[in-house]
Amino acid sequence: MSLKTSFTVTDLNRVIKTTLEETKFFERVSVHGELSNLTKAISGHWYFTLKDSTSRLTCVMFSSAVRHLGHSFKEGDQVELVARVTFYEPGGTLQLNVSHMQLFGIGSLFAKLEALRLQLQKEGLFDSALKKPLPKYPRSIGVITSLGSAAHADILKTLKTRWPVATVQSYGTLVQGEGSVNEIMDALKRADQGHHDVLILARGGGSIEDLWSFNHELLVRLISTLKTPIISGVGHESDTTLVDYVVDVRGPTPTGAATLATPLIQEVLTHFDQLSLRLNQIMESKLNYSKTRLNHQSLTLQRLSPQKLVEKRHHLLENAKLRLEQSIKRPQDHQRLSKLYINFNHSIQSFVETHKYQINTLQHQLYALDIMQPLKRGYAFIYHDDKPITSIKDLSLSQSISLKIHDGDAQAIIQTIKENNHD
Repeated sequence: MSLKTSFTVTDLNRVIKTTLEETKFFERVSVHGELSNLTKAISGHWYFTLKDSTSRLTCVMFSSAVRHLGHSFKEGDQVELVARVTFYEPGGTLQLNVSHMQLFGIGSLFAKLEALRLQLQKEGLFDSALKKPLPKYPRSIGVITSLGSAAHADILKTLKTRWPVATVQSYGTLVQGEGSVNEIMDALKRADQGHHDVLILARGGGSIEDLWSFNHELLVRLISTLKTPIISGVGHESDTTLVDYVVDVRGPTPTGAATLATPLIQEVLTHFDQLSLRLNQIMESKLNYSKTRLNHQSLTLQRLSPQKLVEKRHHLLENAKLRLEQSIKRPQDHQRLSKLYINFNHSIQSFVETHKYQINTLQHQLYALDIMQPLKRGYAFIYHDDKPITSIKDLSLSQSISLKIHDGDAQAIIQTIKENNHD
C-alpha cells in the first residue's frame, strides 16, 4: 500500500491528541476498576492506575478535585471514576483526568445517605441546642460495642488509666452485618436505663460497608430520644456516619471517645490539693481574725470588771466618809448623816449589781462570738471553691465540699440533696 504522507512522531501525536480531545464522547466518561499504584504527591495531586483483569489505564487527579473526596481511598479499592480522556503528547500516552471518584457499587447508597442526612438535619435532629453536656466527673460509664474487640479493649484501658474511680459497664452488640442495627438499638436502650452518667457508642475502623449500620435512620432517631449523654467513637477520624451528627459529642476514635468522657485523675487530684491549700489559708485567716477580736473583747471586759468598779466606788465612798466626818459640827446631825450614809451605801450596791448584770451579758455575748464553740458542739463549717455554703441550693449532686471541724479538716462528696419545706 502506498502512503502519500509520512508523519513525524510529534505530528502524529498532535493529530491523535486533537482527534481524541475534540471528540465529545471522551469529554466525560464513567469507568470503574481496581485502584492501584496510588501515589500522593506533595503538591496534593494523585497519580494512579485503574485496572481490571486484562487492561489498565493511567490516571491523574489534581489537588482541586482531591480536596472534595468524601472517602479515604486505598490500594485495591474498587472505584468508579468520572474523567476526561486526554492524550499526553510528549510521552505519547493516554490518561484519564479524574474529576470525581467514589467506591464502586455504593454510589447510589451515598446519594441516599446524603438525602437522609439532609432530611434529618431539616427535622432538627442534629441541632446543637439539643446536645446534652457531658458530666465533668462521671461516676458510671456505659460502653456499647463489640465485646472482646480491639476497640473495647482500648476503651477499657483508657478509662482505667484516666479515671479509675468510675464504674464501667459494657453492653455487647454486633457492630456490622445483618441484625447489627437492632442489636445496637437494644443495647442503647438498656444502657440508657442503666443510670449511667455518660455512654460511649463505639467500634473500630473498617470500610464504609463495615460502618454502614451506623447510618441507619432508625438508629439515628433512637439516639435523638435518649436521656443519657452519648459520645460516639466509630471508625477512624476520617470516617463520618450519621450517628456522629446526632450524638452529643463525636470522638475521633474509640480511644478518643473514652478520653472525651473522662478527666485525667492526676490533674483532678492536683486541683483538689490546690483547693485544700486555699481553704486552709482562708480558715487560718478567719481564725486569726477571730482570735484578735476575742482578745480585744477580753481587754474590754477587764476594763468593765465589777471588782474594779467596786474598788473605785469604795475609794470614792471612803473619801466622802472622811469629808463627812470632818464636816460634822453638831451632834444632832449624826442621825441624819447616818441615814444618808445608809442610803448612799444602798445606791452604791444597786449600781454595782446593775453593772454586774450588764457585764455578765457582755461575757455571754463574747462567748457566743468564739468561732470554736459551735465546732466543739458538733457543728462544722462547709466551704466550696473558697466560699461558705449557706443554703441547700448552693449544693449539687457529686459536688466536692470541704468541712472544718474543731480538731481538723475533711473532704466530702454530695450524694443526696433534700430541701426542707418551710411552707
